[in-house]
Amino acid sequence: MTGPSFLCHYLEFMEKLFPPGGKFILKTFADFGFMVHLFVLGVQIDASLLKHTPRKALAIGISSFFFPFTLGGLAYSVIANFTEIDSEIKDGLPLIMAVGSMTSFIVTTSLLTDLNILNSELGRLATSISMITDACGWCVTTIISNVTRALSVTVYDRLFSSLVVMGYYGIAFFVLRPFILRIVARTPKGEPMRDSDFLAIVSIVLAIGFFGEYIGQHAGFGTFMFGLSLPEGPPLGTILVQKLDTIASALLLPIFCTVSGLDTDVFLVIGKKSSVIVQMVIGFGYIAKFTATILPSLYFNLPFAEALSLALIMSCRGIMEMAIFSSWRDIGVVNKQSFTLLIINMVIVTGLATPIISYLYDPSKRYRTNSARTILSSGDNIDLRILVCIHNEDNVAALVNLLETSNPMRGSPISVFALQLTELVGRTSAVLAPHHQRNKMTSNSTHSERIVNAFKYLEQRNRGSILVQHFTATSPYASMHDDICTLALDKRTDIVIVPFHKIWTVNGKIEASFSQIRSVNQNVMNKAPCSIGVLIDRGHHKGSHPSVVSGRTLYRIAMLYLGGADDREALAYSKRMANHENVSLTVVLFNKVDIEITRNEIGKGIVYKEVTVNDGSGTTSVICELEDDFDLFVVGKHHEPKSPLTAGLIEWSEYPELGIIGDMLAAPEFRFSVLVVQQQPLVDGLMHSPKLPKLADNSTSI
Repeated sequence: MTGPSFLCHYLEFMEKLFPPGGKFILKTFADFGFMVHLFVLGVQIDASLLKHTPRKALAIGISSFFFPFTLGGLAYSVIANFTEIDSEIKDGLPLIMAVGSMTSFIVTTSLLTDLNILNSELGRLATSISMITDACGWCVTTIISNVTRALSVTVYDRLFSSLVVMGYYGIAFFVLRPFILRIVARTPKGEPMRDSDFLAIVSIVLAIGFFGEYIGQHAGFGTFMFGLSLPEGPPLGTILVQKLDTIASALLLPIFCTVSGLDTDVFLVIGKKSSVIVQMVIGFGYIAKFTATILPSLYFNLPFAEALSLALIMSCRGIMEMAIFSSWRDIGVVNKQSFTLLIINMVIVTGLATPIISYLYDPSKRYRTNSARTILSSGDNIDLRILVCIHNEDNVAALVNLLETSNPMRGSPISVFALQLTELVGRTSAVLAPHHQRNKMTSNSTHSERIVNAFKYLEQRNRGSILVQHFTATSPYASMHDDICTLALDKRTDIVIVPFHKIWTVNGKIEASFSQIRSVNQNVMNKAPCSIGVLIDRGHHKGSHPSVVSGRTLYRIAMLYLGGADDREALAYSKRMANHENVSLTVVLFNKVDIEITRNEIGKGIVYKEVTVNDGSGTTSVICELEDDFDLFVVGKHHEPKSPLTAGLIEWSEYPELGIIGDMLAAPEFRFSVLVVQQQPLVDGLMHSPKLPKLADNSTSI
């Protein structure tokens, strides 16, 4: 808007907005911000992922780079033979065709993050493909630029230049990199880096950028390569991202984009023959890139919508391409006319592709299955498959106790899939992979290993009746539910247990509340391919955490039965718990709801209590009377919308994802733990509800 295409088209306004020297200062800040931004991005990239690239991604990546690159060269030859090309644009056309074959890994991961599909199946494929094309692009560009430079200077200059560049990167990789790693190593675990150490690292980065620019290497490229050599993730990657990303990306990088916009003048491309030629070359590059991606994707049996989305993702451009265009403009490789067309095409294509991708690709479609995965449908003597989600060590004790309470036996074993969830910070690629733990428990275990050790001990204590598999997922909170649902679908779990987003102190006060975890739980409850349980842990309110393993006292469970599919699922889970020798189960029946079904389902040996209430106030009074008698309350999420049992309670709902009764049980006044159960979410407008068993002849009478 402030460039020569609009406001600054008028000289008087431009002189007032950008006085002499003002634009130069702005550009200095822009280049500095871009240099730091590239360093931060380099730190976040795990180059070792190239070694684990799937064959499908490798094939599509090679095709999407070399096919447009080869066709671009042929197209340039044809255009040069059939029409006279203006000398101002002739030198830039081959480079424009070459950049059309590249897809920046950084731009792709940023786009996928914005679309909340970074850790989806398509997102992981696009990440791998972009890494391949980016690597091919850097290699080819480096070879061409060095060969071109070598042919234009003497042998002595070539040798001297090569030695200087090798010395530059040698000092960066073999002297400065080990120095930074030693700084990180001397920082105690769990403590922040000292300010002096952080300033030393920043000074090294600035020095690398300065000397890189001095010897003819782009300052941003030098710092990017140096960042790439440093380990991604915690502790170093996380610290650098937390301290530098806000300044570089949020404050200074927009200045870089603004400066690029100031040099974009649409009036330079209107009514000129050379503009038509440049536009044809740019358009051909996008078409070739799109074709070279969608055809091999279809060959590898990707659904058409996913193949189309992938081709659009590979065609998007961003900050890296903008930097390349700007550097070409600065050194005179492309003129302002070509630069303007490149920027306009980039904005239009990326701007249109983004909402189309969002419309075409929905990762949750994969989870929508017509087969019910519930505890009720799995039967009593079938392997129960449970996915437990862990955000931190505070979640472990309650989850382990719940698994013990679930009564694992050799005749009715439990398969546990323990998924450790961490936010994607300090790296660009999402990860969902098995967690390779140590064989022996050690006293100096890390945070992650202590969690693994706790579940390993659970498995050892229940040898033959519990099998635990460990997984780790690192992804943005906005799409973390995709990892949970993907693992639940692949492992065919019957229920997913997620911890509640609040943690209480011993005296009942809220110690911590994590809104991001609440958002994850809500997404899981809307999209999971099986039943879901939200566990509210208050076990420590009663002193030591109640456990069925100790056997000193019975672990007392109350199941509140108000009727409905979710309550039947909760009852099926509670019934399994009741078979444990250290567990007592009381089923509280409200107003004879589904009474004959309940008689059949609760079975023998389970204590039940029938109560009659008139409204939600009566339901609340009954629960308050039971508060001190139980360690765990189990309840279904959904009930009849207009049921008198919940009348008047919905107005006070704070956590609607727990349902009306679950929301009430989550109030800080209570001291017991709560498990809110929801059957498999809606599919095509219908709730999965397995056929109810017929009333048996030996049903318990009331």
